Amino acid sequence: MQKKLYISYLATIILALGIAGILFWNETSDYLYNQSEERYLAQAKMVADLFTVTGFETSQDYDAFAGKYGDKYGCRITIIDKDGNVVADSDTNDKLENHKSREEVQRALKGESVSVTRYSNTMKQEYSYSAVPVNTADFSGVIRISLPFSTIQGLTDKLGGSLVITVFLCLVLAMAAAAIFTGLLTRPINEVAKAAERISDGDYNIKIYTRDKSVVGKLARSFNIMAVNFKNTITTLTHRNAELEAMLSSMEAGVVAIDDSSEVLFFNKSFEKTEHTRKAIAVGQSLYSVFRNAAVFDVVDEVKETKKSVMKEGSISGDSMRYIRVTGTPLGLEGEKSFGVLLIIEDITQLKKLENMRRDFVSNVTHELKTPLTSIRGFIDTLKNGAIKEEAVANRFLDIIDIEAERLSTLIQDILLLQEIESKRDYERLPLDINESVNAVIELLQPKITGDIEIVFKPQPYLKPFYCNPDRMKQLFINLLDNAVKYTEKGTITITLKEEEDNLVLGIKDTGIGIEKEYLPRIFERFYRVDKGRSRKQGGTGLGLSIVKHIVELYNGNIQVNSTLGVGTEFIITLPYNMGNKK
Repeated sequence: MQKKLYISYLATIILALGIAGILFWNETSDYLYNQSEERYLAQAKMVADLFTVTGFETSQDYDAFAGKYGDKYGCRITIIDKDGNVVADSDTNDKLENHKSREEVQRALKGESVSVTRYSNTMKQEYSYSAVPVNTADFSGVIRISLPFSTIQGLTDKLGGSLVITVFLCLVLAMAAAAIFTGLLTRPINEVAKAAERISDGDYNIKIYTRDKSVVGKLARSFNIMAVNFKNTITTLTHRNAELEAMLSSMEAGVVAIDDSSEVLFFNKSFEKTEHTRKAIAVGQSLYSVFRNAAVFDVVDEVKETKKSVMKEGSISGDSMRYIRVTGTPLGLEGEKSFGVLLIIEDITQLKKLENMRRDFVSNVTHELKTPLTSIRGFIDTLKNGAIKEEAVANRFLDIIDIEAERLSTLIQDILLLQEIESKRDYERLPLDINESVNAVIELLQPKITGDIEIVFKPQPYLKPFYCNPDRMKQLFINLLDNAVKYTEKGTITITLKEEEDNLVLGIKDTGIGIEKEYLPRIFERFYRVDKGRSRKQGGTGLGLSIVKHIVELYNGNIQVNSTLGVGTEFIITLPYNMGNKK
């Protein structure tokens, strides 16, 4: 309160001093300027009178006249004829430009006595010019005297400095007087306010001592009584609230309690931050106004009806589908009537995803294992039924069984490899020459590359080694290059390596059959095949690109794929060097 009173008094004083100072400054400066112009004009007329009574025989006489009276009166005197030519100037002997265009000269030639202020191109500063017409038997023109503007400015600067010091001293005195006055006025109120503030902060041991018998004194005695009455109760409630707050805050699940009217009694931070709430929640609001979910409402209704704990699962639609588990329990002491419902809301989206992934993985693995096993058993039964006696047929069947067994072995190896990569087990990290690794993979896959496919790869001589598990990186190149070879019947496969902003950038581009855009988001899923028949015919397990993605993620990299149907596909992998160096 004292601060507000002080500020209001001070603002009023500053405003009054400011207005008075500005008015005084404007009036005084205008007066100085007007008086200066009148004085300069009077001097000009006096010099003109002296000019008319002085005889001049040569041009040097004009220069002598200007110099003599310029020094005497401390000003610059310029003699200008009726054509605007400068006949003489007290401050310079140089030939000056024609002055007929000057405002003061034009008006003086018309018979006026005038004073103007402007910038002098000759003297390179602001000047005040006073010009009067002169006419003698031998000369007709203008006598002009001029003084630097700095002369007048110096007077106004002194005036301004004095005014600032005066206003400042008045302001200091006013501030001191306002401080003393407001302090005396608000001291008893401040004492009560400070004590009340300490009580509101929980300090109930304080007492207010005052001799004031007015309203302020009654207020002080009321505060003392309140402090005594609340001390024990507040201490107990604070302890209980601290325990409850600690328990609720430590829970990751959202917790909210509502009364029989479905109004919120309390909630924890996890519930407040959950995506399910539609707007900010506060105690006393209806749960239905901040939370919309059928599972929650069903649990609330069933708990109120049965007076027993109920648990249900539900989903929430939004930017993405979320799954929740809602547990409701009646609020109230045992044996007494319940007065509300306690809700615990858990986000089980991740659990659902893991459950679905496990179910899909088991289903896909079962399907992938079943196909070669069925083929092997079929050919074995055929051989048992007599085909083994025909050597050519038996050998062909045995070759097929061998192919299916190899496919089965490859599938199991890929599954184990994928599991190992997902577990982030990558203890061996060595500096790897990427150029050598690519060349080794090209040489390994050379038997699969037909004459219609050309591999284009230019090693980069100054490429930094990348710290990684060499087997992981080799597997990445094998899967990508093998994939490109399988789906390129004729054309080129281009492999590029480069460093870009402390990243290793790998690129594999083919001119194969390409992939439709609608399938691109799913090509890294386990067992997903765009062309299932062709993939199985080529011996693919459906895990190659999934393994590639997990290897890239193992080194905190990212992979992009661009593809056009009938044109080809390009994979671009970016791996940070700083991640590769972490052993």
